[in-house]
Amino acid sequence: MAAEIHSRPQSSRLVLLNKIEGHSDGVNAAVLIPKEDGVITVSEDRTIRVWLKRDSGQYWPSIYHTVSCDTLLFIIACVCVCAAHQNRVSDLIFSLESQWVISTAHDKSISWMSTQSGAMLGRHRLANNLVYDKDTQHAFVGDHSGQITLLKLDEQTCSVITTLKGHEGSVGVLYWDPVQRWLFSGASDHSVIMWDIGGRQGRTLLLQGHHEKVQALRYLPLTRQLVSCSADGGITVWNMETTREEAPQWLDSDSCQKCEQPFFWNIKQMWDSKTLGLRQHHCRKCGKAICGKCSSKRSTYPIMGFEFQVRMCDDCCDTIKEEDRTPLATFHEGKHNIGHMDMDPSRGLMVTCGSDRVVKVLISYINCSYYL
Repeated sequence: MAAEIHSRPQSSRLVLLNKIEGHSDGVNAAVLIPKEDGVITVSEDRTIRVWLKRDSGQYWPSIYHTVSCDTLLFIIACVCVCAAHQNRVSDLIFSLESQWVISTAHDKSISWMSTQSGAMLGRHRLANNLVYDKDTQHAFVGDHSGQITLLKLDEQTCSVITTLKGHEGSVGVLYWDPVQRWLFSGASDHSVIMWDIGGRQGRTLLLQGHHEKVQALRYLPLTRQLVSCSADGGITVWNMETTREEAPQWLDSDSCQKCEQPFFWNIKQMWDSKTLGLRQHHCRKCGKAICGKCSSKRSTYPIMGFEFQVRMCDDCCDTIKEEDRTPLATFHEGKHNIGHMDMDPSRGLMVTCGSDRVVKVLISYINCSYYL
């Protein structure tokens, strides 16, 4: 019998259908087989396994399973990619249009090679993970400093277009929606950022709804929802249809912008006023630099992406009404480490995996009116 996973509020649910165990090491990736009751897994134990659902309802490894020519070509290319890096491959994309395999690895590099000739076409340093826009041949690569670099890939060369800065920790996962031209990034600072690349106005939305590093993302365009997963098993479903506000940039100041008391590095004002310097904080709603006394209150503010309570100056906190605190996300507990996630919205299925060697297949009632 399917076991229901706890969620809040009850407007959306995730129900556990099956738990797949059998790998002897962590599972790096698990994907649902389209139009078939099956899962493909890739593990640190150096195996790629195809699991098919039997009449008993359980998933068992397939002894024999045919694949298409394109899939076979991709698998051969994957083997060739191993020689292109000096450490474990962390991300891999196959572009059928350009006949390229693009990969990143723990050697902090991105490489792209031809599947036709097997030749290495190019290489670029400082890369941790990637997404690729096949129409423009642009790649977004995240790195350990928290930056995301936009690269234009060509045969033999690449050029840096721009750099996106917003995370305070290593970028762990990227997801690209080619229709809206939105880039989503998750990082070790527990946050998700939506970058409106298509809008060309630099709009970014900060989403904070995790207690651990974010390691998996998926945007559902038909329901306009974002699903994010973290290392502690947290699964958050974000309502991206609602109008949201951008979080403000933090302001710089040598003294509190409310009471004007000096911060501890402002030696001159401390000497002139004969007072001790204070520690600097920032209001998440207005961005002003404030002291602890002027920011004694905490509040959620979901319209700005703050689903958990954050520090605010007293003036901003007093302006927030009770309806402004209504959550714009639902929270679920996957109950295992989630390092990778895949979804099939047409069937309402979701699969998660991680370093605990466990693969879970779930049915998602994220939007019952669509899935049912």
